[in-house]
Amino acid sequence: MKKLRSVFFILLSILFWTLLTGLGATRKFELKFSDILLYAKKPPKEAPEILLVVADNLALESVGPWPWKRDVYADMLLRLKELGADKVVFDIEFLSPSNFPECDDYFSRSIQFFGNTYLITNTSDLDINYPEEELKYVADRFMITPEGDIKKIIEDNHKTVYESHMNSLSGFKKVDWSDPKTIHDFEIGLSPAMKMFITRAKGSGFANVILDYDGVRRHVALLDYEKDFGKCVAQIMLGPIIEQTKPEKIIRKKHKVILKNATIDGKTIDIKIPLDDSGRLIVNWTRNEFKDAFRQDSIAILNQFDKIESNISKILERLTEDYDELRNATDSKLASQLKKKVRALHENYNEILEFKEFLLAVCEGYDNDSNPINGGIPQEYYDDYFNLRKNFFANVTSYADSEDVNSIQELLFELRENLGEESYKYFAEEFGSLYEILHDEITLYNDMFSEKKDVYKNALCIVGSTASSTTDLGTTPFERAYPNVGTHANVYNTIINRDFITPVNAWLWIFIVALLLIVQEIFVEKKKSFVQNISWGTLIIFVIIVPFLAMNLFGLYIPGLTAILIAITSYLSVTIFRFALAEKDKKFLQTTFGAYVAPAVVAEIVKHPELANLGGKSEYLTALFSDVKTFSGFTEVINNEAGEDKGAERLVEILNEYLGVLSDAIMDNKGTIDKYVGDEIVSFFGAPIPIENNAFSACVAAIRMLQAEEKFNKENKDRLPINPKTGEPFYLHSRVGLNTGNMVVGNMGTQKKLNYTIMGNNVNLASRLEGTNKVYGSWIMCSESTWQMANSGANEGKLVARKFDNVRVINVKKPVGIYNILGLREEMSSEQIEAAEIFNEGIEIYLKGTDTPEVPKKKTELKKAFELFKKADKLYPADLSSKAFMKRCADYIKDGVPKIWDGVYTMTSK
Repeated sequence: MKKLRSVFFILLSILFWTLLTGLGATRKFELKFSDILLYAKKPPKEAPEILLVVADNLALESVGPWPWKRDVYADMLLRLKELGADKVVFDIEFLSPSNFPECDDYFSRSIQFFGNTYLITNTSDLDINYPEEELKYVADRFMITPEGDIKKIIEDNHKTVYESHMNSLSGFKKVDWSDPKTIHDFEIGLSPAMKMFITRAKGSGFANVILDYDGVRRHVALLDYEKDFGKCVAQIMLGPIIEQTKPEKIIRKKHKVILKNATIDGKTIDIKIPLDDSGRLIVNWTRNEFKDAFRQDSIAILNQFDKIESNISKILERLTEDYDELRNATDSKLASQLKKKVRALHENYNEILEFKEFLLAVCEGYDNDSNPINGGIPQEYYDDYFNLRKNFFANVTSYADSEDVNSIQELLFELRENLGEESYKYFAEEFGSLYEILHDEITLYNDMFSEKKDVYKNALCIVGSTASSTTDLGTTPFERAYPNVGTHANVYNTIINRDFITPVNAWLWIFIVALLLIVQEIFVEKKKSFVQNISWGTLIIFVIIVPFLAMNLFGLYIPGLTAILIAITSYLSVTIFRFALAEKDKKFLQTTFGAYVAPAVVAEIVKHPELANLGGKSEYLTALFSDVKTFSGFTEVINNEAGEDKGAERLVEILNEYLGVLSDAIMDNKGTIDKYVGDEIVSFFGAPIPIENNAFSACVAAIRMLQAEEKFNKENKDRLPINPKTGEPFYLHSRVGLNTGNMVVGNMGTQKKLNYTIMGNNVNLASRLEGTNKVYGSWIMCSESTWQMANSGANEGKLVARKFDNVRVINVKKPVGIYNILGLREEMSSEQIEAAEIFNEGIEIYLKGTDTPEVPKKKTELKKAFELFKKADKLYPADLSSKAFMKRCADYIKDGVPKIWDGVYTMTSK
């Protein structure tokens, strides 16, 4: 009976988790688990031909703000052709005409000029009214008809689009796909590039990626079915792969796409691309951050080629004009001869431009059968064109290195008298400058061309934006903001390397695990507790480790989270059930679990019981210590007025109210009260609830404490004892010390008595800084680490503070930089702010030379600092810190400056 009942708990766990999985409740967590599994797989190698040609920040600086005129892409394509690139895939949509028709025409012809150019066809309905013949053209040229289960492709497309619409935890609801309205709602659209572009492209495909529920890109569809033409649109990177591998046919099966008899690395093989249940490829991402992933080059570099080439042309034209001017002035035969060389080069370049225009004019597009209209550009024309360019730059190089520079300068010297001194200087400088620039430009061009020729040779160039201003970003399992141009590179890389992640049916694995759990429980049910735990532990480890081993060894993705949850909850439920059967087991259960139950110290600790464990952890926090000034005197006055007994009661009453308003100021700014030690408050910021800038919150809390203190004194002046020295109410004033750094925070004590507290040297330093206020006549003292954190980010400039010197507190050898917090800038008077600024000028002069302590401090600097402190004191007399530093300066001026001027003041008491 017990055996059956223990198996019942296993069945209950199986039913519970399979039900939640079926409803989609575990979907988000399963996706995260899949991300963890990816770390178990060896990172894929990067295909060497992939080259990301990106519009990065450098390109925006070079070319101009986005979007660019399309002649930029046209120039880029022509340059890539010359550099030997093999294919270009644009991750940029060209759906509508720009405001520059001539640029659009130039770009369209450059698309065909390059040859293997691939453009995006958006499979969303963008409400663009395309003529039927344009869409038919796209279908005839770019869509494919795979063999196999087309019905399955349609269903997968529906699921994928439906998922993008719903994107919820509920998973796929039951939908009647036979309903025409449903079909219409989830049908894919077809929005290709403009006709003038698409008719000149080599291929086209979709770049749409459906995000997973948590917004991460993990899966990419490879085929989208378009019902109007009965064909499939391929993913943008599948086109170049098909062109490269030239498969005999494409077969679509339930869980794979097969490129039949494809040629890769000189071998004919079947490339079998595994798909998930929605017909999508699981992308095997590279593990590097995007900046280190794949080869990358900025469009700015290609644009620089064009600028250099333009500069060379302009220099040649300018030289021709200058030689004409010189010949007219002197009728020199040598000038005529030199001019002929330059003119020949310039005319040669113009001929190249004319040839380019001729070649572009030939690029009239492709017909529906992908044949170039009117024959296109023959290969020999390409060869002639690029040979002309090669020879031109070679001739310019030779010319820039020739003796013409010296010849013209010698000629000018001979003609100096005829030209006159002014004309001679003009021509000498003009020719010298132009030849120097020409030499530099052609040298730079040749160096760049030689380098980039190797970079771009046979490259698959994927063009997209990566600038910091781009919104073309997505989240991957490894990086939060990953440029989408990299997504296409990873899709290509996954397929071309055949380094796939093959999904395993989740329900199959759940069934196997469920069966193993039941069998092993029946086997060990009567065994000793030790054997049972070993058996269960071994099985749980097996269930956890198998998905990782499968991924690591075979590239198999087993959605294993549900199975792990079933195994763990089955073990827990069976274990609890067994403990519940005997009184001894019950007691053991209470003892075991009782050790992990924490008292509700604060709501956050209630949410996270592990915080109640003995011990603590190191956190970067800010400690705040406050202590009442002359509290002993206050106590004595009360006792003198009311007697020992009544005085003690009155003291406690006043102190509780006073500490209460100060504590409220701390807690209102997210601080945690640690303890009260007499009149002292110990508190900290940043735990148990993290604060983005705990130092700033602590500083604001200190300011609010003093404000609350002022209000308390005003409202309770009639209750306060009379100070016999002043005849006024004995007002309460607290000094505050702040320090930020690593501290141990957590529950200290025993299981019976816990105290959530902080410990460490940085805590002690905050206490010491509170006492340091006495020496400096200040009320809020903080360390340099506190000030640097508080005055950073969005809070920079909100606080007004004065820098003091460095202080060496008791029992701490290393001096600490200290600051005096005065208040929030928006709440302070102009006199206070001005006084603080003047004080800071003075302290800067006062501390001058502390970086070279061996060099004697100049008394003139101390006198200057004294005057600034005096000025600050006069502007705001209520401040005692200016007086404190005035006294120091006066003492040093009178008694002599210390031999070692290091800006450190050593405290002799706490």
